[in-house]
Amino acid sequence: MEHVGKPPRWAERTDPFVSVVTVSLNAAATIEDTIASVSMQQTAFNFEHICVDGGSADPTREIIDRWAERSERIRRIYEVDRGIFDAMNKGLSAARGEYVLFLNADDFLVASNTLATAMWGLMPNATGNPDLIVGDVAMGEPGGRGVWRRRCVPRVLPRLRGCGLYPPHQGMFAKRRLLESVGGFDARLRFAADLVQYYDLERQFKPTVRVIRSDVAFMRAGGAANAGLGPIVRGSMEIFRHLRPIHGFARATAMICVKSLQSFAEVRYGATADRRWFTRQPAVE
Repeated sequence: MEHVGKPPRWAERTDPFVSVVTVSLNAAATIEDTIASVSMQQTAFNFEHICVDGGSADPTREIIDRWAERSERIRRIYEVDRGIFDAMNKGLSAARGEYVLFLNADDFLVASNTLATAMWGLMPNATGNPDLIVGDVAMGEPGGRGVWRRRCVPRVLPRLRGCGLYPPHQGMFAKRRLLESVGGFDARLRFAADLVQYYDLERQFKPTVRVIRSDVAFMRAGGAANAGLGPIVRGSMEIFRHLRPIHGFARATAMICVKSLQSFAEVRYGATADRRWFTRQPAVE
């Protein structure tokens, strides 16, 4: 694994409370928004941004390097991977935070206080910190109009487990030790390793959940798992094949139905809010 640059000076003093992991491949058109939204976070605690690039042929790495020169919080891993979930596992292995958030290279945090809001009232390594902190995610085109998705966390999620409900992955801060305990992501899967991971966390640990009643991230439409009906169906089949040996045919089918209903209920039509707040902020020095 190739790490570009040594850990920043602040890392020698204290470990970060939150690790944000971004994986990329030829993401020059969008990754600057992702990095800007993380680098400009205002927090009273340390955090890090781990950027994992699998071998971009466009200027993605140049963009990452330029921001890394201005922000000591950015750590870089440049190495060929076997797909998005293998790259996420590399980021998880490098993470040092108590909590980990996976933010894709075409997503961005919705405000300068997103991390602070998620961790409000919590102290690093304190007894009683929730296992998962989950918030909502909007999915569409910033400032666009048309069909988009309001990916809300089901409010009954902390109480109703094992039925197929799930939090949006880009809005979930998970304790690193739990993610490591389930082996990270199943890199053999192409579309749904994030949901498979959540269902495994839910079943094996019955995690405590804190629900944030606000957005965490904005997702641009598209991506391997959301690029049309075909990938969505194939993702559901990956989940079903994972759940069936554990829960049996009937319950696995019911969980897929609940998961699908939740996804369909997220669909909206109209204007999506332009949350590119960082374009109106001074650049990080």
